[in-house]
Amino acid sequence: MVDDRPRDILLVRNGASPLAREACDRARGIFAADGCTTVYLDAPSARELSERLTDTLRSRALHVAAVVAVGGDGMAHLVLQVLRAVGAQGVDVAFGLIPAGSGNDLARFCGIPTRDTERAAGRVLRGLETSPEHMDLLAVDCADGTSHVCATTVCLGLDARVNARANRWSRIRVSAKYAVALVWEILRLTSRDYTIDYTTADGARSLIDRRATFLSVTNTSSYGGGLTIVPRANHRDGQAELFAVSDARPLRLLFLLPRLLLKTHENLAEVALEPVTSVTVIPHETPSEDLPAHVAHGDGEPLGPLPVQVRILPAAVRVLF
Repeated sequence: MVDDRPRDILLVRNGASPLAREACDRARGIFAADGCTTVYLDAPSARELSERLTDTLRSRALHVAAVVAVGGDGMAHLVLQVLRAVGAQGVDVAFGLIPAGSGNDLARFCGIPTRDTERAAGRVLRGLETSPEHMDLLAVDCADGTSHVCATTVCLGLDARVNARANRWSRIRVSAKYAVALVWEILRLTSRDYTIDYTTADGARSLIDRRATFLSVTNTSSYGGGLTIVPRANHRDGQAELFAVSDARPLRLLFLLPRLLLKTHENLAEVALEPVTSVTVIPHETPSEDLPAHVAHGDGEPLGPLPVQVRILPAAVRVLF
């Protein structure tokens, strides 16, 4: 009997990354042994890469078995934007991931080997051979009119400012630079006031004003290359977690950091975790020279200014892990 299933696997990578190039070459051998054809996609810029992936999916969708992001959380984020957009046009292609970045929070959470390309590629093939799995995504609408989907965490408070600072230190390993940026921001800490409007799974709505340092909406457990903030996160339960740390002095926050690293912070008085299906976050302060603008970050990438609305999209993407 002739196997007429789609056999093309698109490997989407940053062509300037030696790590991603090597991972693609190693994965190609695994896919070829299973009878799959590997197609590399890269481009000089993220925008051009998104456009190339979109065009390829529109023209070759019937031949594509999977789109695999080869890189870190940023590459996964880029691919998911495209899959969400073409999915709205009726193009349904499964998403796979081969870690070849620095943060790899999504891969780590989903149990994808981060230091073994061959095993990660094997996960893709096993996913193609079994019943489809789906995962939730976070839909983010920013004040500038832009919309995004995120797989891991949307940072809105001090954590967003840490993310922005860490992104500027491109030559340092993600987990190390995130830790340094975290301490830096804590020492020059500015807590901020927010109005938080959220809805829970039973439809109940709450509207609160809160002064907070950390403020995030999470779909998975960690950010910043492994800093776990929601140990019991579930990316398939149709809910996100609103994570907030109330106003605290810098020395108190530094004292709390080891609890975050040990994943024993959930019962602290300063920490609040609330399962939600949607959240709108509105900052009270107007940006100034002394108070930088509030910019949301998702999957480690800058998204847009606050206010933002974050909604859970249950079972939004078919995944091979």
